[in-house]
Amino acid sequence: MSQPAYAYIDRSVLHVFHVLADYEAACLHARGRVVEYRGAHEYGYPLLDGEPLIVYTETMKEKNKRSIPSYICAAIDALK
Repeated sequence: MSQPAYAYIDRSVLHVFHVLADYEAACLHARGRVVEYRGAHEYGYPLLDGEPLIVYTETMKEKNKRSIPSYICAAIDALK
């Protein structure tokens, strides 16, 4: 089983969804809540097919117009 990570929505005007392994860092950058996240992640983002998935949470759009998996949508909903 993978180590837990921590998901949050950042403080930027774009409200981007991020995932970090460091709880304190996640809390520092979060605009609100931080939740545990167990999916693949790297570079501060969840991974989809090995690539970072950059999600703008206010519009629920992905930067490269890829579909957002339901488990990531559920994590975002838990943060709102």
